[in-house]
Amino acid sequence: MDAVVGQLGLVTQMAMSAPQGVLGVTAIAAVLCLEVPYRVAGIRVSDIGVMKCAKNTAAVLYRCAPEVLGVSMVLFLALLLRMRGDTEVMATVQEQQIWEQIKVEWPILMGADTLLNLQAMLRLLVLCFVAIRAEWGGRSPMSGMAALLFLAAAITRGTLNTQSLAYRLEGPLSLGGDLPIACEFASVPFFAALGFNGLRRAPVKAVVLVSGGLWFASHHYLNLAKDPSTDRLFLQAHVLEMLAAFAYVVRACSLMVGGGGENSEDARGLKVVEKSEWKGNVFVGFMHVLLTFQQALSAYYFLTAFEPHQSLVGSGRPFCVLTIANLLALGAFLCAAAVWAGGSVDLTGALPVEALIEAVQLDDAEVSTTELQGSEAATELLRAPETTPKAATQSKEVGTTDRQQATTEA
Repeated sequence: MDAVVGQLGLVTQMAMSAPQGVLGVTAIAAVLCLEVPYRVAGIRVSDIGVMKCAKNTAAVLYRCAPEVLGVSMVLFLALLLRMRGDTEVMATVQEQQIWEQIKVEWPILMGADTLLNLQAMLRLLVLCFVAIRAEWGGRSPMSGMAALLFLAAAITRGTLNTQSLAYRLEGPLSLGGDLPIACEFASVPFFAALGFNGLRRAPVKAVVLVSGGLWFASHHYLNLAKDPSTDRLFLQAHVLEMLAAFAYVVRACSLMVGGGGENSEDARGLKVVEKSEWKGNVFVGFMHVLLTFQQALSAYYFLTAFEPHQSLVGSGRPFCVLTIANLLALGAFLCAAAVWAGGSVDLTGALPVEALIEAVQLDDAEVSTTELQGSEAATELLRAPETTPKAATQSKEVGTTDRQQATTEA
């Protein structure tokens, strides 16, 4: 009975806060739609027209229909799991008290681990619906060294989950910690397929990056598992993901400036598309948005939910490394999205309305001058037949005079 009352109270609270959430999202979306085109390309939405903007938005959503459907399904599944309520069973009374305090601090999400659970689900969605689809075009940033480092991070986190239960996620979305672990293991073959090319082209570079990340993270770790060899794996996974985000933004910038060669081939022998075609690929932009959003969840978690405490420190400064690494990864994904957005805008065609009006006036003036010159030429042609008979008569008179002189001499 208490569980039913709690669920009804949650539904009531969500219903009461829904108008505020919708209003806030609408205001933010309106500001972004009005300011981003003007700040990036000097284009005002009022000059383009609301109907044209709506048609373009519908066209983008139509081209990204599988991705939009996938995101909707993930969010709907997360909502269903959240509505199941609290299903966690703690082993001790102390753990149960801590869990009750967490639910009080996070009444809607029922624990901050919900953020990381949703991150794992969205990352798998990126691989299934976005990264592979963009990779078939030959110019996906989620390939090469970035995918290889993500693969190392996924393997490291999977090893951690098999050795200790201290780092397993909790909350209604975790299904006892099994759902995020399943998402991590499911992402391994995708990362392996996408990162094979990076390992084949630069094996030394890959070994140096992975080894350097593991070595650095081994000096900063927590003590939740009470085993340094196991606790190191948690920090190592996050440091490798930070390096993967750096490799991702480097790959994105390289593609935007034409790096990699327009006629090169990928690991499967597929022909790489031209840069102009890739810049207009909405699927790559969708991937940038999803990766930025899922990394924002992790950054917010370690900024607010994971409070530092000396008793949790095993060695070094693990809390600082976790926070800085996730913030740097978020900045890298934001930079990649900004580079793609800036490179996808045709600045030569984004002229202000005043310049377009002046150009039209100049074109009208040139057309008028051309028409005037054409009319003058036509007048001369019309006058030409009037002078032609006079010239013919004069030539006939000259010919007759010459014949008369010739007859007289004879």
